[in-house]
Amino acid sequence: MFKKYLLISLLISTSTFAKTFQAKDFTIEYDENVSISIVEQLASTISSNRNVVKAYLNQSVEYQGTPIQEDVIVYISKKRRTPYQDWNTIHIPEKRVLSAFSKDKSENSGMAVIHELTHVYAVSYFRKKKKNGYEDRFFDDGLAVFLQHRFGETPEYPNFGQDLYRAVAETSISYGGLIPLKETENVRHSAKTGKGRKLAYLQEGAFTQFLIENYGLGLYLKIYAGEDLQSVTGKTFSQLENEWATLIGRFAL
Repeated sequence: MFKKYLLISLLISTSTFAKTFQAKDFTIEYDENVSISIVEQLASTISSNRNVVKAYLNQSVEYQGTPIQEDVIVYISKKRRTPYQDWNTIHIPEKRVLSAFSKDKSENSGMAVIHELTHVYAVSYFRKKKKNGYEDRFFDDGLAVFLQHRFGETPEYPNFGQDLYRAVAETSISYGGLIPLKETENVRHSAKTGKGRKLAYLQEGAFTQFLIENYGLGLYLKIYAGEDLQSVTGKTFSQLENEWATLIGRFAL
C-alpha cells in the first residue's frame, strides 16, 4: 500500500514541474526553469519554420501530406543531447534552446527545427521499412538536411552553412573517400558522432539536392513516395550515383 501511495505521489509531484504552451498548430512542453519569454520565441521560430516546410512541399501536387495525424508536441528536453523526432514529438535539448535565444550562441546551439519538422511533414515510403534493425531514413534525412541547409536561419550540423556539394567533397577527402550511398545508413547508425556519421548525413542531403535540381521536386517526391527510381528518372541508382559522385569530384580542393 505504501509503495502504491509513494508511486502516485511521485507521479503527481513530478507532473507539477511540466508546463505547457499551446500554440496554434503545436504544443510546447517545458520545465519551469525555462522562461516564458524563451518559450514564446521558440514557438514563433517553430511556427514560421513550419510554414516554410509546408509551403515548400506544397509546391508540388505530388506531395501526399503526412501520415502523422496526431497533434505535434515539441518537448524541451533535459536528457536529449541532439534534436530528435519520434512520430509526432520533436525533442529539442534544453541547453540548445537556452543558448539559441541568448547572446552566447555557438556552433553547437543549433536546434535543427526545419530538419525535425521535415521528418514530421514528409514521411517517405522507405521510412516505414526496417533496414538492419533501423528505419530506413536515407531519403528522409536527405530531404531534412537539404531543407535545413536551404531555409534554416542559422548554420547547422552537418554542413554549418557550407554548400552541401563542397562539404561532401572536403569531408570525403579527410574521411578517405565517399561512402557508397547504399551504405550511408549503416555508417550513420554505427556511431553517435564522428566524421563518418557527418559524411553520411552530408551525402544524403547532397544526393537529395542533386535529384531535385536535375529532376524537380515533383519527380523527387514520386521517388520519396516509393515509385521505382529508374522508372521516374530513366536511370538506375548506380548511374545516378556515378553522375553525382563525378559532380562532387569537381568540388574537391
